[in-house]
Amino acid sequence: MTHRVGIIGGDGIGPEVTEVALAVIEAAGVSLDTTDYDLGGRRYLSTGEVLPDEVLEEIRGFDAVLLGAVGTPDVPPGVIERGLLLRLRFELDLYVNLRPFLAGPSILNNGVDMLVVRENTEGTYAGEGGFLRKGTPNEVATQGSVNTRMGVERCVRYAFGLANDRPAKRLTL
Repeated sequence: MTHRVGIIGGDGIGPEVTEVALAVIEAAGVSLDTTDYDLGGRRYLSTGEVLPDEVLEEIRGFDAVLLGAVGTPDVPPGVIERGLLLRLRFELDLYVNLRPFLAGPSILNNGVDMLVVRENTEGTYAGEGGFLRKGTPNEVATQGSVNTRMGVERCVRYAFGLANDRPAKRLTL
């Protein structure tokens, strides 16, 4: 079976990281049909575009997207984060942020095999917050967290499903 994957190498070390990741995936015998996209800070600086609608529509058709690293110091904060990363999350409903952690045995323990499941489209990503008295010595930053019952429930159900499929069958909320 061949998997169709969109590749967003991005900026900085991103292209190098995605190149090595692809080599590892292919060495594992996984068949890929890839399409590269020039998205990130460099593109924004040269064209003013972050994620054109037609590119988003193409990306919707892939089995997966491999993202390297995006952003450069020359791009104002928030432009790439909101225009590319958050837009992909919201438009593609990428609600789970899965963070695996694996450490081999040591003299202190028998090793760690853990998955951290985070909600990826709500909470602080909802964009609630801002500044008060901006530009003054009394400037204050605020950050809210918006979580819906549906958003929390589907993330918790996903985590329970993963825990059920793993040998240790433990879940910490």
